[in-house]
Amino acid sequence: MTNKSSLINALLWVILASMWGSSFSMIKLGVASLDPVVIVAGRMLIGAVLIFCVLIWAGQRLSSNAKVWLSYTIAGLLGSTIPFVMITYGEQSVDSALASILMGVAPVATVVFAATVLPDEKLTKRVVAGLVFAVMGVVILVGPSALHSLGNDFTGQLSIICAALCYAANTVYVKCCVRRPALEMASGSTLVGAFSILLITFLMGKHEFSIEPTMMSIGAVVYLGVFSTGCANLIYFYLVPRIGATRLSQINFAVPVMGSLIGFFFLNEMLTLRHIMALAVIVFAVYLVLSGAKSSAGKVHASK
Repeated sequence: MTNKSSLINALLWVILASMWGSSFSMIKLGVASLDPVVIVAGRMLIGAVLIFCVLIWAGQRLSSNAKVWLSYTIAGLLGSTIPFVMITYGEQSVDSALASILMGVAPVATVVFAATVLPDEKLTKRVVAGLVFAVMGVVILVGPSALHSLGNDFTGQLSIICAALCYAANTVYVKCCVRRPALEMASGSTLVGAFSILLITFLMGKHEFSIEPTMMSIGAVVYLGVFSTGCANLIYFYLVPRIGATRLSQINFAVPVMGSLIGFFFLNEMLTLRHIMALAVIVFAVYLVLSGAKSSAGKVHASK
């Protein structure tokens, strides 16, 4: 991989972290006046239309092969529909600080899954140390007090943890089993995800739309659809085969950091010494994991 490619991948990694980091705040705005399933259906529909238009514009098309559509379905359900619903429901009762900590399950689970399934992503001491530091950094960032409510709302917290496990399984699945172009996978999986959640919404009945939406909640859904779903999926499927499951999974530790920086630069929120300390710890942790994964991959390739 050239230095230019590495720089582009790093930039896209940061952009993806920003898009996902801002989604928790947008979900909070949306659930104030919209049902969680309606929010997910709206963001998935917008994201699916956006990516499909990009697919057509690029002169590509979806496959007609049944096995490929199975991969669209698995990636769409594991990577979008199921975790989106779980997170949105969970955030009705779990505050965003604790949700950030619980989402830290995703990169930890991804590393374990990847080490079990993928021969070039071994679980090294450096990777384990990085995971420990990363969890510490997230706790520092949101404040240890966020852990006080751990276990109070078991259903909501379990919902977010299950969403994190879905993300982990999907990242490893895409790295291990998917060989289709990134744009095609993004479009196919998002279309399947959108269809499935719209079907669920329809089966639940029209009462789901009885809550009157506000301009703020509509704006939140549009943002989630365009950026946190559409653009994010395009970047995600581009990065997974290029940087690997372990490296990409570390983005879940950067998400709360990016959320804090977004709040500081755009929402006039205060950036405290605690935030700066957490940022330093998390950056160091991600470095440990990335370098540990890199050295492990090098050993595997060298032994071939």
